[in-house]
Amino acid sequence: MRTDVFAFADVAPLTAEAARERLASFVGPLDFSLFQKIDHGVLRAAIAGKPTQATTYVFGNALITVQMTTHDARAGLYVPLRLIVHEIANSRVMVTYDLPSATMMQFGVPAIDDVAHSLDDKVERLLDETIARASAAFDA
Repeated sequence: MRTDVFAFADVAPLTAEAARERLASFVGPLDFSLFQKIDHGVLRAAIAGKPTQATTYVFGNALITVQMTTHDARAGLYVPLRLIVHEIANSRVMVTYDLPSATMMQFGVPAIDDVAHSLDDKVERLLDETIARASAAFDA
């Protein structure tokens, strides 16, 4: 699923329940939505003359974000989440991301820590599912 970030402005006049429903409509089966995709490979090829496959994905769940930023607005610096996928060899990629629980522990808020630990598990499931799908497509 992809989140229309402009739709966030649409939730302001809604009731809390209607806003939750609207935000939930963007969430995919693994509890995440894609907010933005940044193709670094195209930029590197165009400007530095170094063709590569490298893409940053900004993803998350606005409802989970609210659970965290309600306790400390600074958590918004780290949610939605980001990860970069880049090619390291022919048909091999590396995925790099910050572990949500590691970035959120600085705030010292147990409620945020609890949500961040659940995000760790959700990101791992997302990556496992992505790897499984990619392997199945590669094997086909």
